[in-house]
Amino acid sequence: MASLQLTFKDIRQEVQRYLGFGRTTAWATMTPAQQGDVLSVVNRGFRQFYSPMPLPNESSGHDWSFLRGEGLISTEAPYSTGNITTIGLAVSIAGGGVFDANTHPDTLLIANGEYRKITEVGGATAASIDRAFSANLSSSAYEILDGTYLLPTDFGGLRGSITFRDNSDEIPLRLVNESAIRRLRSDEPVKRGVPEYAAIVPADTNNTSETAQLYKLSLWPYPDKVYDLFYTYTVYVNSLSSDSYAVADDDHVPIGGAYHSETILASCLAIAEQIVDEFNNPGKMQAKFTERLAASISYDRRNMLPDGFGYNGDHSDHIIPDAKRRRIQTVTRNNVLYP
Repeated sequence: MASLQLTFKDIRQEVQRYLGFGRTTAWATMTPAQQGDVLSVVNRGFRQFYSPMPLPNESSGHDWSFLRGEGLISTEAPYSTGNITTIGLAVSIAGGGVFDANTHPDTLLIANGEYRKITEVGGATAASIDRAFSANLSSSAYEILDGTYLLPTDFGGLRGSITFRDNSDEIPLRLVNESAIRRLRSDEPVKRGVPEYAAIVPADTNNTSETAQLYKLSLWPYPDKVYDLFYTYTVYVNSLSSDSYAVADDDHVPIGGAYHSETILASCLAIAEQIVDEFNNPGKMQAKFTERLAASISYDRRNMLPDGFGYNGDHSDHIIPDAKRRRIQTVTRNNVLYP
Protein backbone atom coordinates (compact mmCIF):
# COMPACT_ATOMS: atom_id res chain seq x y z
CA MET A 1 0.00 0.00 0.00
CA ALA A 2 1.36 3.43 -0.93
CA SER A 3 2.17 5.85 1.87
CA LEU A 4 0.98 9.45 2.10
CA GLN A 5 4.38 10.33 3.55
CA LEU A 6 6.17 12.94 1.43
CA THR A 7 9.77 12.20 0.48
CA PHE A 8 12.55 14.71 0.03
CA LYS A 9 12.00 14.43 -3.74
CA ASP A 10 8.31 15.31 -3.40
CA ILE A 11 9.15 18.40 -1.38
CA ARG A 12 12.02 19.64 -3.52
CA GLN A 13 9.95 19.23 -6.70
CA GLU A 14 7.18 21.40 -5.25
CA VAL A 15 9.80 23.98 -4.26
CA GLN A 16 11.27 23.81 -7.79
CA ARG A 17 7.81 24.52 -9.21
CA TYR A 18 7.26 27.51 -6.89
CA LEU A 19 10.69 28.96 -7.67
CA GLY A 20 9.96 28.68 -11.40
CA PHE A 21 12.49 25.96 -12.17
CA GLY A 22 9.90 23.38 -13.23
CA ARG A 23 8.54 20.61 -11.06
CA THR A 24 9.73 17.80 -13.37
CA THR A 25 13.07 19.36 -14.22
CA ALA A 26 15.81 16.80 -13.58
CA TRP A 27 18.10 17.78 -10.76
CA ALA A 28 21.24 17.23 -12.84
CA THR A 29 20.10 19.69 -15.52
CA MET A 30 19.62 22.56 -13.08
CA THR A 31 22.40 25.11 -12.60
CA PRO A 32 24.42 25.12 -9.35
CA ALA A 33 22.72 28.40 -8.38
CA GLN A 34 19.25 26.90 -8.88
CA GLN A 35 20.19 23.77 -6.92
CA GLY A 36 21.55 25.92 -4.10
CA ASP A 37 18.31 27.93 -3.95
CA VAL A 38 16.20 24.77 -3.71
CA LEU A 39 18.33 23.20 -0.97
CA SER A 40 18.43 26.46 0.97
CA VAL A 41 14.64 26.82 0.86
CA VAL A 42 14.02 23.19 1.88
CA ASN A 43 16.46 23.27 4.80
CA ARG A 44 15.10 26.61 6.04
CA GLY A 45 11.58 25.21 5.77
CA PHE A 46 12.54 22.19 7.88
CA ARG A 47 14.09 24.42 10.54
CA GLN A 48 10.97 26.59 10.65
CA PHE A 49 8.75 23.53 11.13
CA TYR A 50 10.86 21.70 13.73
CA SER A 51 11.33 24.86 15.80
CA PRO A 52 8.00 26.59 15.20
CA MET A 53 6.96 30.08 16.16
CA PRO A 54 4.37 30.42 18.95
CA LEU A 55 0.79 30.33 17.74
CA PRO A 56 -1.45 33.32 18.53
CA ASN A 57 -2.25 33.60 22.26
CA GLU A 58 0.54 31.14 23.14
CA SER A 59 3.77 32.15 24.86
CA SER A 60 6.10 29.52 23.39
CA GLY A 61 6.56 27.34 20.34
CA HIS A 62 5.24 23.78 20.32
CA ASP A 63 7.44 20.93 21.54
CA TRP A 64 6.90 18.10 19.04
CA SER A 65 6.28 14.71 20.61
CA PHE A 66 8.04 12.90 17.76
CA LEU A 67 11.33 14.70 18.48
CA ARG A 68 11.93 12.65 21.60
CA GLY A 69 14.87 10.30 21.81
CA GLU A 70 15.98 7.94 24.55
CA GLY A 71 19.59 8.01 25.69
CA LEU A 72 21.87 5.81 27.77
CA ILE A 73 25.25 6.73 29.25
CA SER A 74 27.33 4.13 31.05
CA THR A 75 29.68 5.78 33.51
CA GLU A 76 33.32 4.79 33.94
CA ALA A 77 34.57 3.09 37.08
CA PRO A 78 37.76 4.51 38.66
CA TYR A 79 40.75 3.36 36.58
CA SER A 80 44.24 2.57 37.89
CA THR A 81 45.84 -0.07 35.66
CA GLY A 82 49.59 0.30 35.15
CA ASN A 83 51.56 3.35 36.27
CA ILE A 84 52.39 6.85 35.11
CA THR A 85 55.46 8.98 34.54
CA THR A 86 55.25 12.77 34.38
CA ILE A 87 57.54 15.51 33.11
CA GLY A 88 56.00 18.90 33.71
CA LEU A 89 52.57 18.89 32.05
CA ALA A 90 53.26 15.72 30.04
CA VAL A 91 51.94 12.38 31.30
CA SER A 92 52.71 8.92 29.95
CA ILE A 93 51.13 5.67 31.08
CA ALA A 94 52.62 2.18 30.97
CA GLY A 95 52.11 -1.32 32.31
CA GLY A 96 48.78 -2.14 30.73
CA GLY A 97 46.97 1.16 31.26
CA VAL A 98 45.69 3.30 28.40
CA PHE A 99 43.81 6.57 28.03
CA ASP A 100 40.56 5.50 26.40
CA ALA A 101 38.13 7.41 24.18
CA ASN A 102 36.20 8.68 27.21
CA THR A 103 39.22 10.45 28.69
CA HIS A 104 38.82 14.16 27.97
CA PRO A 105 39.13 17.56 29.66
CA ASP A 106 37.67 17.50 33.20
CA THR A 107 38.78 13.91 33.75
CA LEU A 108 40.63 13.81 37.07
CA LEU A 109 44.11 12.29 37.47
CA ILE A 110 45.15 11.48 41.04
CA ALA A 111 48.75 10.59 41.97
CA ASN A 112 51.23 11.33 44.74
CA GLY A 113 48.38 12.57 46.93
CA GLU A 114 47.58 15.34 44.43
CA TYR A 115 44.94 15.70 41.74
CA ARG A 116 45.10 17.32 38.31
CA LYS A 117 42.72 17.70 35.37
CA ILE A 118 43.55 16.08 32.05
CA THR A 119 43.38 18.83 29.41
CA GLU A 120 44.29 16.88 26.27
CA VAL A 121 44.77 13.26 25.22
CA GLY A 122 47.72 12.72 22.88
CA GLY A 123 47.11 9.05 22.17
CA ALA A 124 46.48 5.80 24.01
CA THR A 125 49.39 6.31 26.41
CA ALA A 126 49.99 10.09 26.49
CA ALA A 127 48.12 13.09 27.88
CA SER A 128 48.57 16.64 29.18
CA ILE A 129 47.45 18.02 32.54
CA ASP A 130 46.45 21.50 33.66
CA ARG A 131 49.21 21.88 36.30
CA ALA A 132 52.43 20.03 36.94
CA PHE A 133 52.70 17.82 40.01
CA SER A 134 54.85 19.14 42.84
CA ALA A 135 57.60 16.84 41.55
CA ASN A 136 58.04 14.77 38.41
CA LEU A 137 56.71 11.25 38.93
CA SER A 138 58.37 8.04 37.76
CA SER A 139 56.40 4.79 37.43
CA SER A 140 53.91 5.94 40.04
CA ALA A 141 50.54 4.56 40.96
CA TYR A 142 47.59 6.67 39.86
CA GLU A 143 43.81 6.77 39.60
CA ILE A 144 41.56 8.29 36.96
CA LEU A 145 38.07 9.53 37.91
CA ASP A 146 35.71 10.42 35.10
CA GLY A 147 32.76 12.66 35.95
CA THR A 148 32.04 14.17 32.53
CA TYR A 149 30.48 12.38 29.53
CA LEU A 150 29.68 13.52 26.01
CA LEU A 151 26.01 13.47 25.06
CA PRO A 152 24.82 12.28 21.61
CA THR A 153 25.57 14.47 18.60
CA ASP A 154 21.81 14.90 18.04
CA PHE A 155 21.19 16.07 21.64
CA GLY A 156 18.99 19.17 21.58
CA GLY A 157 17.92 19.44 25.22
CA LEU A 158 16.95 17.29 28.19
CA ARG A 159 13.34 16.19 28.78
CA GLY A 160 12.51 15.28 32.36
CA SER A 161 14.93 13.58 34.74
CA ILE A 162 18.10 11.55 34.38
CA THR A 163 17.72 8.27 36.25
CA PHE A 164 19.76 5.16 36.98
CA ARG A 165 18.58 1.74 38.01
CA ASP A 166 19.39 0.77 41.59
CA ASN A 167 18.26 -2.81 42.10
CA SER A 168 14.58 -2.63 41.09
CA ASP A 169 14.11 1.13 41.47
CA GLU A 170 14.74 4.05 39.11
CA ILE A 171 16.54 6.81 41.03
CA PRO A 172 16.51 10.37 39.62
CA LEU A 173 19.55 12.65 39.67
CA ARG A 174 19.09 16.26 40.71
CA LEU A 175 19.65 18.58 37.74
CA VAL A 176 21.64 21.71 38.60
CA ASN A 177 23.70 24.29 36.71
CA GLU A 178 27.38 23.95 35.94
CA SER A 179 28.50 26.31 38.69
CA ALA A 180 26.81 24.11 41.30
CA ILE A 181 28.85 21.12 40.10
CA ARG A 182 32.06 23.16 40.38
CA ARG A 183 31.11 24.26 43.89
CA LEU A 184 30.42 20.69 44.96
CA ARG A 185 33.73 19.54 43.50
CA SER A 186 35.55 22.36 45.27
CA ASP A 187 34.05 21.24 48.59
CA GLU A 188 34.97 17.58 48.02
CA PRO A 189 37.32 17.42 45.00
CA VAL A 190 37.79 13.65 44.73
CA LYS A 191 34.59 12.27 46.23
CA ARG A 192 33.56 8.91 44.77
CA GLY A 193 30.11 7.41 45.08
CA VAL A 194 26.64 7.17 43.58
CA PRO A 195 25.99 10.16 41.24
CA GLU A 196 23.59 12.58 42.91
CA TYR A 197 23.82 15.77 40.83
CA ALA A 198 24.06 16.39 37.09
CA ALA A 199 24.52 19.43 34.84
CA ILE A 200 24.26 19.89 31.07
CA VAL A 201 27.22 21.90 29.77
CA PRO A 202 28.24 22.94 26.22
CA ALA A 203 31.22 20.88 25.11
CA ASP A 204 32.60 23.77 23.07
CA THR A 205 31.72 27.41 22.59
CA ASN A 206 33.47 28.52 19.40
CA ASN A 207 32.41 29.12 15.81
CA THR A 208 35.40 27.44 14.19
CA SER A 209 34.18 23.86 14.53
CA GLU A 210 32.84 22.14 11.43
CA THR A 211 30.49 19.95 13.47
CA ALA A 212 27.26 20.73 15.29
CA GLN A 213 27.22 22.11 18.83
CA LEU A 214 27.91 19.29 21.29
CA TYR A 215 26.96 18.99 24.96
CA LYS A 216 28.33 17.05 27.89
CA LEU A 217 26.97 15.74 31.17
CA SER A 218 28.87 16.59 34.36
CA LEU A 219 28.25 14.45 37.45
CA TRP A 220 28.95 14.68 41.17
CA PRO A 221 30.22 12.71 42.98
CA TYR A 222 32.59 10.93 40.60
CA PRO A 223 31.05 7.50 39.88
CA ASP A 224 32.59 4.75 42.01
CA LYS A 225 31.50 2.06 39.55
CA VAL A 226 29.63 1.65 36.28
CA TYR A 227 26.12 3.11 36.36
CA ASP A 228 23.67 3.10 33.46
CA LEU A 229 22.08 6.55 33.22
CA PHE A 230 18.81 6.78 31.32
CA TYR A 231 17.28 9.98 29.96
CA THR A 232 14.94 11.36 27.31
CA TYR A 233 15.99 14.26 25.13
CA THR A 234 14.89 16.50 22.30
CA VAL A 235 16.38 15.24 19.05
CA TYR A 236 18.39 17.69 16.97
CA VAL A 237 17.19 16.99 13.42
CA ASN A 238 19.78 16.65 10.67
CA SER A 239 19.28 17.94 7.16
CA LEU A 240 17.79 15.49 4.67
CA SER A 241 20.43 16.55 2.17
CA SER A 242 23.71 18.41 2.04
CA ASP A 243 25.35 20.63 -0.56
CA SER A 244 26.71 17.45 -2.15
CA TYR A 245 23.17 16.34 -3.01
CA ALA A 246 22.82 12.84 -4.48
CA VAL A 247 19.88 11.08 -6.10
CA ALA A 248 19.80 8.67 -3.14
CA ASP A 249 18.68 11.61 -0.99
CA ASP A 250 15.37 11.62 -2.88
CA ASP A 251 14.17 8.63 -0.87
CA HIS A 252 14.75 10.30 2.50
CA VAL A 253 11.64 11.20 4.49
CA PRO A 254 11.21 14.02 7.03
CA ILE A 255 10.66 13.17 10.68
CA GLY A 256 7.02 13.70 11.54
CA GLY A 257 5.25 11.20 9.34
CA ALA A 258 2.41 11.51 6.87
CA TYR A 259 0.17 13.54 9.22
CA HIS A 260 2.66 16.41 9.24
CA SER A 261 3.88 16.17 5.63
CA GLU A 262 1.60 18.92 4.32
CA THR A 263 2.72 21.23 7.13
CA ILE A 264 6.39 20.60 6.32
CA LEU A 265 5.69 21.33 2.65
CA ALA A 266 3.78 24.50 3.57
CA SER A 267 6.75 25.62 5.67
CA CYS A 268 9.11 25.17 2.72
CA LEU A 269 6.80 27.05 0.34
CA ALA A 270 6.45 29.88 2.88
CA ILE A 271 10.24 30.26 2.77
CA ALA A 272 10.19 30.16 -1.03
CA GLU A 273 7.58 32.91 -0.98
CA GLN A 274 9.98 35.14 0.94
CA ILE A 275 12.46 34.81 -1.91
CA VAL A 276 10.39 35.13 -5.08
CA ASP A 277 6.94 36.45 -4.17
CA GLU A 278 7.52 38.86 -1.35
CA PHE A 279 6.16 41.91 -3.19
CA ASN A 280 3.56 40.39 -5.53
CA ASN A 281 1.69 38.22 -3.07
CA PRO A 282 3.21 38.74 0.38
CA GLY A 283 2.16 36.41 3.18
CA LYS A 284 -0.15 34.05 1.31
CA MET A 285 2.00 30.94 1.79
CA GLN A 286 3.03 32.04 5.27
CA ALA A 287 -0.64 32.23 6.24
CA LYS A 288 -1.15 28.76 4.79
CA PHE A 289 1.77 27.46 6.85
CA THR A 290 0.38 29.05 10.03
CA GLU A 291 -2.96 27.34 9.35
CA ARG A 292 -1.31 23.99 8.74
CA LEU A 293 0.95 24.43 11.79
CA ALA A 294 -2.08 24.91 14.04
CA ALA A 295 -3.60 21.71 12.65
CA SER A 296 -0.39 19.73 13.18
CA ILE A 297 0.01 20.99 16.73
CA SER A 298 -3.61 20.14 17.50
CA TYR A 299 -3.08 16.61 16.17
CA ASP A 300 0.17 16.20 18.12
CA ARG A 301 -1.45 17.30 21.37
CA ARG A 302 -4.58 15.23 20.86
CA ASN A 303 -2.95 11.95 19.87
CA MET A 304 0.42 11.94 21.59
CA LEU A 305 -0.24 13.29 25.08
CA PRO A 306 -1.73 11.31 28.01
CA ASP A 307 -5.42 11.54 28.81
CA GLY A 308 -4.73 12.71 32.36
CA PHE A 309 -1.99 14.05 34.59
CA GLY A 310 -2.25 11.36 37.26
CA TYR A 311 -3.54 11.42 40.83
CA ASN A 312 -3.78 14.97 42.15
CA GLY A 313 -3.81 14.96 45.94
CA ASP A 314 -1.76 15.00 49.11
CA HIS A 315 -2.35 11.31 49.96
CA SER A 316 -4.00 12.32 53.26
CA ASP A 317 -7.01 10.20 52.36
CA HIS A 318 -4.76 7.12 52.12
CA ILE A 319 -5.97 6.34 48.63
CA ILE A 320 -2.48 5.16 47.73
CA PRO A 321 -0.81 3.99 50.95
CA ASP A 322 2.02 2.05 49.39
CA ALA A 323 5.18 4.15 48.88
CA LYS A 324 6.27 2.35 45.72
CA ARG A 325 2.87 2.95 44.14
CA ARG A 326 2.90 6.59 45.17
CA ARG A 327 6.16 7.01 43.30
CA ILE A 328 4.45 6.46 39.95
CA GLN A 329 1.51 8.77 40.70
CA THR A 330 2.99 11.96 39.27
CA VAL A 331 1.96 15.05 37.40
CA THR A 332 4.00 16.51 34.55
CA ARG A 333 3.53 19.76 32.69
CA ASN A 334 5.88 20.92 29.93
CA ASN A 335 8.13 17.98 30.86
CA VAL A 336 8.49 19.25 34.44
CA LEU A 337 7.83 16.55 37.02
CA TYR A 338 5.57 17.44 39.95
CA PRO A 339 5.56 14.67 42.62
